[in-house]
Amino acid sequence: MRLSPLFLAATFCLANSAIAADFKLNATGSEPLYQSTLPKAVYQQSRADDLQDLTISNAAGEQVPYAMLPYHALHPQIATTLDSKPLIVFPIKENSLSNPNELSIQLEKNAQNTSLSLNMNASAKEVKTTYLVDAGKKHPALQTLNVDWQSGEGVLLPLEVLASEDLKNWSSAGHGVLLKTSANGQVLLQNNITLDTPTEARYLQIRPANGETLILKAVNAQYNSVRSLTPSILWQEVLQTQREQDEKNSTINIDFEAQGRYPASYLRVQLPQNNTITSANILVRNKSDAPWSYLTSASLYRMDKAGKTYTNPDISVNTSSWRFWRLQFSQSNGGIGATNPSLSLGWLPQTVVWNARGQAPFSLAVGTNPKTINTVGITSLIFDYKIEKVLQLPKANVLLNSASNTTAAPTTNNSWTTAPDYKTWLLWAGLALGVLLLASMAYSLIRTENNTK
Repeated sequence: MRLSPLFLAATFCLANSAIAADFKLNATGSEPLYQSTLPKAVYQQSRADDLQDLTISNAAGEQVPYAMLPYHALHPQIATTLDSKPLIVFPIKENSLSNPNELSIQLEKNAQNTSLSLNMNASAKEVKTTYLVDAGKKHPALQTLNVDWQSGEGVLLPLEVLASEDLKNWSSAGHGVLLKTSANGQVLLQNNITLDTPTEARYLQIRPANGETLILKAVNAQYNSVRSLTPSILWQEVLQTQREQDEKNSTINIDFEAQGRYPASYLRVQLPQNNTITSANILVRNKSDAPWSYLTSASLYRMDKAGKTYTNPDISVNTSSWRFWRLQFSQSNGGIGATNPSLSLGWLPQTVVWNARGQAPFSLAVGTNPKTINTVGITSLIFDYKIEKVLQLPKANVLLNSASNTTAAPTTNNSWTTAPDYKTWLLWAGLALGVLLLASMAYSLIRTENNTK
């Protein structure tokens, strides 16, 4: 019976080590819902694909429901901004002759010479101005022109817009109407021309319709600039395991092993030597004895020019978790030097929206094999779900618990290996204790009988 305290202590240690990683959710206040962006450490310690071993619990150890949202569900891919740029305007004057009767021809002939005189009526001498607009050799597609013109109030001025790349061939780009008017202190200003479709043509021609007179003062182009946003990628360098040369196929294979189940969407291959231009096939597998599967190929380079290093961009792949990775270089297509490149896996962090039911503190755990996981759809937590509603939720940071047994570097633990079966350990410990207790009882009985004799 003296072994019982020791057994209890061992049982407590084993039970305490059953949690591979324990994180604290630093929630302030008493809100019903919180949002938490998952840090890299959570992915490093998870032992299941797609974080299927993640649980969130309250102080009483009760699981609370949560919804997992991918990065793109909350963060836009692009940003659209409205830019305005003044354009160069050239007035082009042209004579108007709409009726042949407006032109009179007089021919005078005498013995010495012959003279020809042309006379135009006053209406034929009116000059109409067309405006040539230079939008620039290269510019984003534009569809809206903002016009400043000189005109009397209450005059409706219809316009026609033509487009050309070479000043020779013109095509219709759209029509518009300019108007300035006021009544009862209210001002109505229509000074925008919207083209039929966005155009990248260099030259535009703005001309008044129906012979109207137009005096342009300025033209501004409005561009809808679309730019890609740089996502907050988490990066983890993977461990190189071996390098082998296949003489038969003239290839060099460099193998890596991921220590965690990282949902890689991006690959970063860094070449070690300057002025290297090559390409590589990327192969993957999850078991060391399984055949390699082709994932993708990429052109790789590292060059120095004017003191600046230029490297190949990161490689985008379909999101997947693979344990073993191979970079395969062909000697006939650039090859690779004696120094090995490095490989890093990148992924976009997910966000959990969770229900703060019960008493704080709340904790997040991964790395075990829970019987149930209380994960739900986002509409179960936010009935009228919108991105804006999630972004307005208070944030709870995910912090590694100082009492957790995973304070060592994550690379020392490979989450692909089978987790220890703590229940089996406890069972064998109980059996061993039972045998010791029986042996102790038998020994006590034997000593008692000997003393009696």
